[in-house]
Amino acid sequence: MGLPLNWRDETSGELPRAVFKYFSSQQLTAEEISLIAEYCQHYINAPCWDASGGFPDELAALRESAKSLSSVGEINQWVNSCLEIAIDPF
Repeated sequence: MGLPLNWRDETSGELPRAVFKYFSSQQLTAEEISLIAEYCQHYINAPCWDASGGFPDELAALRESAKSLSSVGEINQWVNSCLEIAIDPF
């Protein structure tokens, strides 16, 4: 089905630390923002979302916009857009 790996399963521990900081609204470093943005790209590009077939235009837009996530505000907005089509990256 091509499911994306979950952020909790990342083995270095860096991504889970960054995500927990993001959840608790702590200041993120540029590297942590980059890690979360890369995870968002990984998540939204999983093949399983193609199989659901429900929102192809929105999915394409989310995939495109994930490429340029560079701030907490952009990540927040992107996650909210995902939730609008029942995709929860976290």
